[in-house]
Amino acid sequence: AEMIEASTILDVATPNSLVIVDELGRGTSTYDGFGLAWAIAHRLAHHNKALALFATHFHELTDLETEHPTTVTNLHVSAHADDDNITFLYDVQPGPCR
Repeated sequence: AEMIEASTILDVATPNSLVIVDELGRGTSTYDGFGLAWAIAHRLAHHNKALALFATHFHELTDLETEHPTTVTNLHVSAHADDDNITFLYDVQPGPCR
């Protein structure tokens, strides 16, 4: 179902669309998931030019900002981590998560 939804999004998204993608390709192998996520994010940025919120665990996708500096911006939600806990601060910051 995930790939059918992604295909539909790519077919109908326009520069006036808001696309929200959360952990695309998570249930696949690492390389397959990364390949799918890269290709879909690249098409949204280059072809569809839709406004997209693309949440992912694939840090390599942050390179898309270098490839598409006028259409891709990396943002992350800040957090505080100590020995046993992580506290999300609900503060959106520029750049990829470090």
